[in-house]
Amino acid sequence: MWSFRFNALPIKRGEREPKLRSTDRERKAVIMDSGGYMAPMEVSDMDSVQDRYHYSQYPDEHFHYELKRYKGYAVIINNVNFGHTRYRSRERSAHDVTALREMLQARLLFRPEDIQIEEDLTTNQMSLVLEKVASDVNFSEYSCLIVVVLSYGESENIVYGVDGKFSYQQLISPFQYPKIPTLFDTPKFFIIQSEYPENDGFSHNAPVPPPLSPSTEITEPDTLFLFSLDPASITWRTDGKGSHFIQRLCEVMRLDGLRYDITQMFVRVLRLVRLDYEGYVRDFIDTKLSCPRMVSLLSKEFRFDWEDY
Repeated sequence: MWSFRFNALPIKRGEREPKLRSTDRERKAVIMDSGGYMAPMEVSDMDSVQDRYHYSQYPDEHFHYELKRYKGYAVIINNVNFGHTRYRSRERSAHDVTALREMLQARLLFRPEDIQIEEDLTTNQMSLVLEKVASDVNFSEYSCLIVVVLSYGESENIVYGVDGKFSYQQLISPFQYPKIPTLFDTPKFFIIQSEYPENDGFSHNAPVPPPLSPSTEITEPDTLFLFSLDPASITWRTDGKGSHFIQRLCEVMRLDGLRYDITQMFVRVLRLVRLDYEGYVRDFIDTKLSCPRMVSLLSKEFRFDWEDY
């Protein structure tokens, strides 16, 4: 889902808004100005704006997120041990953490101090870690924010801390504008690798989680969610080296991380994981397995290197 923002001149203080006549021919468009005020605009006026500013007149910078001093800041939360529950440990997730760290440093050129790795967090600790990152990091110097969560999950847009449930909205909340003004117009990527907690109890015919609804769950502009939720029986590679989803993600980013727009690369990841799952289950279409999905509210293209564009 794409989100676009149009700018209009704000209504001056003390100036009356023009009266709106209710005729069928005078449809009104409401747009937001740079100060956050809603101002009415005639549809004919909007047409004139489109005529005045043709697409070809806009420089490329209007369609690309800006690359800043540092490539980005990444937080990786890896929940492995759920000791007081019946859930098994997720030891194989350590391979995913290693692959993510190596990809971010070696290929995307993140500084080591800009990669924060946390393990076995309770829901309260997850909130505290994210809030501390949001308050302590000066995002005006970073091109993007990446938050990765590796854990168990379930269908209602939930990922697990080691002691309970944590919603996707709770992941976004600490980084929302205007709470964190330095994140304005900065892309925020949330990547979730999760599997159903019933490790060996799920068949390949496990119910598919309902689609994440951007209108009710993700409303923060400049945000992209990439998430996977599947039965554990197909989540992990047969060689034990991590999950299909994260390993494919790192593979694509290592090879093409500086070459394509981020959404193009993520689409490739989704396709590769689907092919992996088809190799597991012959009657893949009938089983309705839940492949990774992407929900995007990005309003521009993003690449980690525009030099060769």
